[in-house]
Amino acid sequence: MAMKMVEGPRQRQEFQNFSEAVATAEREGGYPAALRAFEARVDSLSSSVVWRAHLELAECAKRSANVLQVKHHLAQALQAHSGPVQVWLEACRTLDELGELEECRTLLEQGLEHHSVSNEQLCLKLVRVYERLGDHGALRSLVSSLRTEPPEKTCKVLLEAVHSEVRAGNGEAVRPLLRCLMLRLPHQGPIYCEASRVDAILGHWKSALSIAEQGVKTCLKYGPLWFLLLRLVEKAYGARAVKEYAGFALKNICHELHWKVHFEVAAAFGRAGNLPESHESIGNAALSCPKHLRWKVWLLAARSELWDGSVETCRKLLAQAQLDAPSRMQVAVCIERARAEEFLDDLDEAREALRKAYACEGHDWKVYLEHIFMEARQGCLKAAKEITHTALELHPATGRLWSALIALEHSGEDSTGNAAMVAFRKAVREVPKSGEVWCEGARIFMNPMVQHFSLGRAYKCLEFAVHLTPQYGDSFLELVRLRFLLEMRVRMRKHPLAVGLLGAPPESQAQQRHDSCSNDLAVSASPAADPSRLLPAAALIARQVSETMAAELKRADFTLGADFAFTVGAELGIAPGTDGDSVGTGLPPFQSSRLEVLCAYADPNYGFLWLWCRQNGLSTPKEVLARMTKEVTEDLLVGATRWAYAWAVACSLFGLGYNFRFSSGTTSGGLSPPDGQTVEQVQTAQECQSDPVARDYALGSMRLARCVAHCNIPLDRAERRRLIFGSDILCI
Repeated sequence: MAMKMVEGPRQRQEFQNFSEAVATAEREGGYPAALRAFEARVDSLSSSVVWRAHLELAECAKRSANVLQVKHHLAQALQAHSGPVQVWLEACRTLDELGELEECRTLLEQGLEHHSVSNEQLCLKLVRVYERLGDHGALRSLVSSLRTEPPEKTCKVLLEAVHSEVRAGNGEAVRPLLRCLMLRLPHQGPIYCEASRVDAILGHWKSALSIAEQGVKTCLKYGPLWFLLLRLVEKAYGARAVKEYAGFALKNICHELHWKVHFEVAAAFGRAGNLPESHESIGNAALSCPKHLRWKVWLLAARSELWDGSVETCRKLLAQAQLDAPSRMQVAVCIERARAEEFLDDLDEAREALRKAYACEGHDWKVYLEHIFMEARQGCLKAAKEITHTALELHPATGRLWSALIALEHSGEDSTGNAAMVAFRKAVREVPKSGEVWCEGARIFMNPMVQHFSLGRAYKCLEFAVHLTPQYGDSFLELVRLRFLLEMRVRMRKHPLAVGLLGAPPESQAQQRHDSCSNDLAVSASPAADPSRLLPAAALIARQVSETMAAELKRADFTLGADFAFTVGAELGIAPGTDGDSVGTGLPPFQSSRLEVLCAYADPNYGFLWLWCRQNGLSTPKEVLARMTKEVTEDLLVGATRWAYAWAVACSLFGLGYNFRFSSGTTSGGLSPPDGQTVEQVQTAQECQSDPVARDYALGSMRLARCVAHCNIPLDRAERRRLIFGSDILCI
């Protein structure tokens, strides 16, 4: 039986005084000074506080990049007080942040030996570590060891293991386990939610709906399950069915949630374009809503009136929302008003609304970000950049502001990409855990018009982005674009002329002789080859692959067959290993073939490109990815764009430098193949200034990038809605 940790007010005050002394010493002299402060006070600390003191010193050592001392203090913390689970969890968290997954695994396994094997917190952490290490055998052994435990104690661990198997591609195999859990624990609403979610991710929509319906019959008062059911019903049968199911929900769930049910019905009718029904439900929501939340209902009503063209009514509702909103939420109403005025092309009023937002109590970086977006949408990139620099002076640790700065530099007049690269490198030093920043780095490396083009580095950046910030949808969409470019590279590498010049493709060598391929993969082009002699071959291969891809895209029979592990390994000169790290990032391998499942689990909810591709609030991740595929296809059907990519990929394949890529006669005016485009495609190319420049590749979609850079691309009403209201920071 693990020893329980008891801390009273005296111990808490004692640790607080110690923590303040160590923090002061660290500010003055770093980790060495903090260590001296610790040694001067450790003898006077209570035994129940010593372990916390060592964890505090481990954090100081981590900030000083002293890994050995970090591990020393973690060991001392466990030795001082190994009883509480919290000690083990804190130690594992620190090792995880250092990237020491194997040591983290060992520590968790020791923790389970010290405690009960069914300890929920340690088991949950260990399941996640096993998944990141790719050791599904150990994960299944852990789950098997829980068979004799009561399911009430282990259901969270079992659900986490189920999700791990689904992400690994074994979704169909674990569905029976979910059925078993629902039978064993029929009154556990979260189990029905998770089972329904798994079936929806796997594409079994009818089954997901059936599970949710079964769940609300046995868990009548579990609100999250009812809201999940309403969303599934809308997806399957439409807004009218949502209203019918909502009637049953109102009879069962607690009164405090009734306004949310009416809110969901109103939103469903709004998405369906049935504004009278939406207005009725909005009225019901307002009547049943607590006063301090009523402003949210008015914002939904204001949007509904705006879509209907009732401008004055929209403004009156926004004014009412301003009156009802608590002081700390006034900023949200001001931002919504700014968007509405921008949608109505009244930019002076929009900027005035943002000025009021700056004056609101508790405003933060979100106001600056919305202001940056608004100026960028109007093509005022210089003003947007000035706002970004001002915001970063006040909020230097905000990744989204840094990513906005990189995007603005990338969208500017600098055709070399150097300004964007400088901003990216600075941002990585300031906010290394920001997935948004790593995604912007990937965009620089995927820009065929700059000297930094590198598919391998782009892939590494996107791996970090997806791992660090999975809720940021742009990273998943950029992986879609990267898959097209990697397919282009694979086809060029397998071209007979390339095989004759460079030898067999690295992936073929790896498959034939996996154990001895490390020396072969480091070579793209023959080191003795004269670049001027490779130039005609690169041009011919790029031309033929470009034409073949164009023909397949036009016929809609283009298929992606590139294997990320081998292709990226070849690009970086790294042989695929047997430890699951195929490209040297220290992260588990990203399974490109299961991109849709991984994206569905992340359930992204923001990102400029993500919300541009998302048609409405009901769009699934799979549908958003499909829309991005269409965007990339449309970009590649423009000859100059496709050729820019093809030529950059060919030059990287043959080791031709930046000077060869952009010398006279190798750009779209010289070696670019003649392209038999249709009239519609020619018009699209003319609309987009067919000769691409570096800033056209800054946002993932050429049409979106040109909307920002030039502000003269005609957009329909739905596209303007997505562009302005799609960049949502606030969950209305």
